[in-house]
Formats: sequence, structure tokens, C-alpha cells
Amino acid sequence: MARTRSQASYEAIMAATKSVLAEKGYKGFTIEEVAGRARASKPTIYRWWPDKARLVAELYELENKITFQSSSPAPVCEQYRQLLHDLWTLWETTVCGEALRCFIAESQLNKQNMKYMESDFMARRFEGPRQLLMKATEQGELPENTDIELLLKMSFGFCWFNLLTNQLDEKTQIDAFVEALFRL
Repeated sequence: MARTRSQASYEAIMAATKSVLAEKGYKGFTIEEVAGRARASKPTIYRWWPDKARLVAELYELENKITFQSSSPAPVCEQYRQLLHDLWTLWETTVCGEALRCFIAESQLNKQNMKYMESDFMARRFEGPRQLLMKATEQGELPENTDIELLLKMSFGFCWFNLLTNQLDEKTQIDAFVEALFRL
């Protein structure tokens, strides 16, 4: 039987991960430092996360969850626009941008992380935007036959390009992108 995570240890490890990443960036980030700050053993961390990329990905998911817990009665187009603005702000003002950039880069070199990224991580990233786009088709803001998966890939490609090329200060692009997306 697998041992369950101690919530206190989990929270300490996530807090330490966030502070080490914020202070030292991904290049200076080590499991040893996280373990020391969290007062957790390295074997515990490696039992829960196979490598630092997956630990950082979990921090990203935790921080992302905290940020995107609101909904709005506004038209879906406006909600989608706000979602992308909030996402870029999150990436620009927290460790999340650094965390995601590093996870993407590291995953290119690690087949297990790439598989995790494709099957699990991205599935969770697509959930909220997919629901919004489906709602847009139901409410007539997008045609019924809209290829939602294609719009998701276009949206993530647009956002990730700007994240990976450090162009998050170009937020006016978001408005033009969303307007074009909802006119397709």
C-alpha cells in the first residue's frame, strides 16, 4: 500500500520550492536546498516527485489553482480574454512563469516528463479554457461546429510563445488574439 503524503510536509515542500525558485531561479534550484528549507528528507521528496522538473510543475499547478478560482457572468469572449490576461499576469508576477518555462524546457530532454506533460499536465491546463469555449458554442458566441481542441492548441501556442520568448509585457496582443479567435 502506498503511503499518503503528510499535508504539513507537502505544504512545507511547496513553500520551500517556491522560495528557492524565486530566489535562485531554476538554474540554482536544487532538491537538497528544498529539503533543507522544508525540513524534509530528499528520499521523501523523490518518493513524491521523480525529479525537480515534476516538483516545479506541481508548484505551478498549485499556484495556478489558487489564481483561477473565479467565474463571471460576462460574455464568454470577455471571460476568455480575462483568463489570458490573468494567466500572463500570473506568469509575469509570480514564480509560475519561471516554473512553467523550466518545466517545458526540461521536459524536452526527459521522455517521462514529456509523457506526463502530454497526458496529465496539459489535460488539466486545457480543462478551464475548454469549458469556456464549449460554453461559447452553447451560447452562440462561437459556431456549433467549432473545433475546440484546435482553438485550445492555438491559444496555448500563442500564450506559450510569448512566455518562452519573454514577451509577456505585450498584453495588448491578447485582446487582438481573442477577438480573432472568436471571429473564426
